[in-house]
Amino acid sequence: MYSSFIARQSISDRNGNTVAYELLYRQSHLNRYPKVNANYATRSIMVDLLLDQSQLLLNNVTGYINFSHDCIINGLPLCLPPENIVIEVLEGDSPSIELIEAIKDLHSKGYQIALDDFIPSPEWDPVIPFISIIKLDIKQYSLFDSHRFIQAHKHLNIRFIAEKIEHKHQYLQARNAGFDLFQGYYLAMPEMFEKHVLNESYPLWYRKVYQELNHQARSPSTVYELPDTIAANEVLQNSQHQFIAFTGRQSSLRNK
Repeated sequence: MYSSFIARQSISDRNGNTVAYELLYRQSHLNRYPKVNANYATRSIMVDLLLDQSQLLLNNVTGYINFSHDCIINGLPLCLPPENIVIEVLEGDSPSIELIEAIKDLHSKGYQIALDDFIPSPEWDPVIPFISIIKLDIKQYSLFDSHRFIQAHKHLNIRFIAEKIEHKHQYLQARNAGFDLFQGYYLAMPEMFEKHVLNESYPLWYRKVYQELNHQARSPSTVYELPDTIAANEVLQNSQHQFIAFTGRQSSLRNK
């Protein structure tokens, strides 16, 4: 039997409804982000999504996935359908011309793009018109400044997520500041899942699909065909393939 691990943390609207999950890479039963290459973690999450025939992981809501600047420039998000995915642009250096053009291209193809842990700066102004969601870490960017920024950009129809909400008073203050969506340990801890697959060929297909994604990132094209992914799902369609939630294994560690 093959097993792999992944976590998801819910994102809630102002009525307390779960409208999305941020998908988080996990390497074992320990519910914390391991020390691995960020691009490897992103591709591993993508493979789990591409081979999740049961659709239990997202449960019919939107999935948020972190992508490095290099992954976005190389077009890796194009391997996923735009309907139920939000591309999170990882915090980092100022955006390059290549990154800005890649974001524009993804936007034109119908993808939703989120700026993660965003701290406003003039360097990012050219990107803002192509952004659907902005996530503000309330520990790094004050609620007072967040309110001013939200009010200044309401006309762009951007949704704003308050991140790192750990206490009730932070949640109430974020609501008053004008945030649309909310994420943090006060609302929900990351929920661990372990995938058990009884089909003995699954590890082979997993590697094939991972390598396929790696090849696409190195050789971007205008058309993204994933023959190994299609073949894998045909082979595995009758296998027992499901995500099983852990209970009592939610970590108090303060990192994703």
